[in-house]
Amino acid sequence: MSMPYFDMNPFGPVADSRRPIKLNLYRDYEVDAVAQAIGDNPLLPIGVRIDCLMVSDSYLMTHLGRSSTKLGEGEQGLFLEIMTALVRDVAHRAKRLFPSDRPYIVGDMPDGSAATAETALRSADRMRAAGADVIKLEVHSPAVIGIIDRLAHEGFRVMAHLGYTPQGAESGRIGGSLDGAYALFATARRVRDSGAESIVLEKVDEFVHRALVDRPEALPSYAIFSGKSETGGQSLNIWDAVFRPGFPARYFPPTAQATTDAFPSAYSAEIVSLRIAELLKLTAAGEFPLSPPTTLTAEDLCALAASDPWGES
Repeated sequence: MSMPYFDMNPFGPVADSRRPIKLNLYRDYEVDAVAQAIGDNPLLPIGVRIDCLMVSDSYLMTHLGRSSTKLGEGEQGLFLEIMTALVRDVAHRAKRLFPSDRPYIVGDMPDGSAATAETALRSADRMRAAGADVIKLEVHSPAVIGIIDRLAHEGFRVMAHLGYTPQGAESGRIGGSLDGAYALFATARRVRDSGAESIVLEKVDEFVHRALVDRPEALPSYAIFSGKSETGGQSLNIWDAVFRPGFPARYFPPTAQATTDAFPSAYSAEIVSLRIAELLKLTAAGEFPLSPPTTLTAEDLCALAASDPWGES
């Protein structure tokens, strides 16, 4: 795993100040587009660092046109088969296109693939055999903590998805109150203690996001729809860089110009390369993402500043 990164120089290690990036994608030609974007924009690696490529279960909603990532019981085995095939293709292409500094590959565990510890072990083993370096799990119930512990004990590297979890089928932002913030902090500590090596934060209040990750003891993190932090990374989606959502969305990537009815013609490797390069530039410059206004009070923010998210019991 490439985080944290240190440059070697005769005066000792210097922390890498580039913005860490997790790129969500799905197909091997999208890996081509990422490599092209970096090759065509030599200044990009100065501002951002592509830590990992995640094959995301949102493939259901992007390329397959489903309304959510939830699966029926009879669909779960079939979609796991689809996901492992996508992981294999992406891992193979990334190995070829990034021979010396390859982003690590994350396999997103789809709905139903980690229902129990034994199921999770079998599913994770298939993901790893297909080329995934890290397994990502949505923490949508306390039972997932035990599954993370079991996977880590068996030698799997685990990324924990906190905050809003699409498979949990709950909506709304996380951390809009002190109680909500403290609950998120407690979950972050539990996944750390269970062996997770990194976290994703989705739809988390920006001030809560900052309080959690802008600390030297924090796990490496990637935020989506959670604003910016000083040291945390961002999770960006290749599809969202190209296609506008079908609803008013102030906080989605401003690079998107096409509507989804233009797929696949508007989704060539060349177009994807241009759009993701634009989004990476905005992210490196601190112009993306924006975040909704906080609902926390001034007193709440002072309490957050005085808290110890990774040390409190």
